[in-house]
Amino acid sequence: MADADNTSATPANNDGTEVPSESIHAELGLSSSVLRVVAGEKEAIEKPVKQKVDLQSLPARAYLDQTVIPILLQALSTLAKERPPNPIEYMAAYLLKNKSQFEEKQ
Repeated sequence: MADADNTSATPANNDGTEVPSESIHAELGLSSSVLRVVAGEKEAIEKPVKQKVDLQSLPARAYLDQTVIPILLQALSTLAKERPPNPIEYMAAYLLKNKSQFEEKQ
């Protein structure tokens, strides 16, 4: 009966030291499949899949919300704070200067 209780205990070598869990997986033939699953999960977490939306099929409001509204809001906010003497030129320069950071988000 004592042997049956040891099967649920932490595995140990003959000298009484604990066996690393990797060895247990290797003994069961699970190490490569477990490692593949873990690697796949890590990739899924690190690289979220971006779903490309067909911009042409969006309604006008959704298209504008996804493409130009974010940068326009930032530009208008900056414009209101700075209050330059030439607001249209300032806005155009702001949009051209900062468009790359908004294009990456699309």
